[in-house]
Amino acid sequence: MPPIFRPRLFALLLVAVLSFAAAGCGQGGRPTGDSAPTNAAPTSQSAGAPPAETASSRPVELTFFYPVGVTGPLTEIMNGLVDEFNRTHPGIRVKPVFTGNYADNTAKIVTALKGGNPPDVVISLSQDLAYLREIDAIQPFDDLFAKTDPALRFDPQDFFPAFMLNSQMEGKTWGIPFQRSTPVMYYNKTALKEAGLDPEKPPETWDELVDAAKKTMRRENGKVARWGVEIPISGVSTWLFEALALEAGQGLYDGDPTKVFVDTPAAKRAMQWLVDLSHREGVMPEGVIDWSAASTDFTAGKTVFLYHSTGSLSAILKQANFDVGVAFLPKDKQYGVPTGGGNFYILKGIPEAHKEAAWTFVQWMVSPEIAARWSIDTGYAPVRKAATETDRWKQYVAERPQAEVALRQLEYAHPEFAPYQRPQVQKIVADAIQAVLTGAATVDDAFARAQQDADRILQKVAR
Repeated sequence: MPPIFRPRLFALLLVAVLSFAAAGCGQGGRPTGDSAPTNAAPTSQSAGAPPAETASSRPVELTFFYPVGVTGPLTEIMNGLVDEFNRTHPGIRVKPVFTGNYADNTAKIVTALKGGNPPDVVISLSQDLAYLREIDAIQPFDDLFAKTDPALRFDPQDFFPAFMLNSQMEGKTWGIPFQRSTPVMYYNKTALKEAGLDPEKPPETWDELVDAAKKTMRRENGKVARWGVEIPISGVSTWLFEALALEAGQGLYDGDPTKVFVDTPAAKRAMQWLVDLSHREGVMPEGVIDWSAASTDFTAGKTVFLYHSTGSLSAILKQANFDVGVAFLPKDKQYGVPTGGGNFYILKGIPEAHKEAAWTFVQWMVSPEIAARWSIDTGYAPVRKAATETDRWKQYVAERPQAEVALRQLEYAHPEFAPYQRPQVQKIVADAIQAVLTGAATVDDAFARAQQDADRILQKVAR
């Protein structure tokens, strides 16, 4: 579908995305934790002021929307980086606006567009690419690549290919990876050791995970004091379930924004395994597990294994009072994870001076030193090779090798769920998953209905 603005379509999309936000987002919430960002950063001043900084005696003022979707003090870290950019780039003034979780963020971007007052630059889900193009909200970066600041060492070929899967479309680059992640498995190494298991050899398969969860969960006075595993599937997020379906043989999405794959043997096998963890194996709490509560349970020692974002790594390592291990998500038929997190996007229709200033800001934020700092302070994976070659990153992973797991897992990464009408279609799939988890529907009925409903929406868009 060509990215042509249509008022009626925009109104329908706005209703869908506001409904999506109202339902809540499993990967959202306000940040917690008390770790502090590191200091000192390179600047681009040595290369001279970029064009946007000399166009006027008054600074170019940019509005920057960003969400928080993981555990940790990310608003403090982000605001600190923006303050630093503003100090070192007097010709540009970036105003950061924390928009809430990812669903809130998408809704606020759409509302601002509809009101005719869009932000200049945003971080939004990488999986929002097709959707943002669908409503004609963003512009490609390709024409800006020739206007790079040499001091900031921007190189589109330096980004890890897995993170570009949800950043490029139809031969153009629409998003620049920034706070990107994969899900990983956190585990309590102390609990494994106490149970007689090797803490350096975490479970590699679904069966091994069930066995280890049974051996490490703990009961006191007839009640569960520590669960074996928690896999949060709350709100309207399908992210962790996408990984399970991939591991069972086929993901929910293959990169074609007109198709999704819900009513498949792999997806139904993954759903049944998720249900069985609670009802047959008894190693996971029943029902829908909340995204934020699950990480709190883990750091409090109330669960041994946790599926969560690598973006929560720094906060989890700081908050846990036991030795934390990080591993690939266990496989069924194969390893497989979706990428996740947010990209930078530049909004369409902003003045040319704002576009160039926004490009300077994006370059600075993804420059090797800043990208490495962001990853260290948050836990998000480095998005480019040059960040992993900095002394800062090398020293960090020497002290915390857990940080390298997500990068190694990129070998098995797939594009995240990103069809057209993504908020509406994703809610359909999430509702089906939760209906099964709560016992309101069978796997076969829920997934068949979700496939039909999703196909009906996508077929209309394709026409």
